[in-house]
Amino acid sequence: MNIKRTSSKSLTNYSINIKIKLAALWTSLMFLYIYADFFQLMTPKKLERMMNLETPMGPTSPQILVIFSVILIIPALMIFLSIFLKPQINKWLNIIIALIYTSMSILIIVSTIGDNWHTFYVLFNFVETILFAIIILQAWKWPRVE
Repeated sequence: MNIKRTSSKSLTNYSINIKIKLAALWTSLMFLYIYADFFQLMTPKKLERMMNLETPMGPTSPQILVIFSVILIIPALMIFLSIFLKPQINKWLNIIIALIYTSMSILIIVSTIGDNWHTFYVLFNFVETILFAIIILQAWKWPRVE
């Protein structure tokens, strides 16, 4: 374990394994998803649309629910995969998945900007985009064996 000290009065700054960093970032994203979706329940007509089986992509169907499930299962699995996959696969999977989800967040931002009731949703997606960028940067700079 690497311990970096700059002076006798400074706090110890432990090096954190890249896998733990990535898992923590994906965990943070999952919390953002949960809270954004929870707050969205408080927007006008949201509960009525849900009760009428309406989604942003049209009527609710078993296929739509599977698509929504896969969209949320992938980042949840990335928490686990970031810790247990071998470095080479791990690096590229984190970069690719984060890029895909960044594009989804940007599409959500563009499609909801200007809707006062979804300003919070734009904020959540903006923060998610920043976390995705950090995931990409961390994975890109994956430490090499010296």
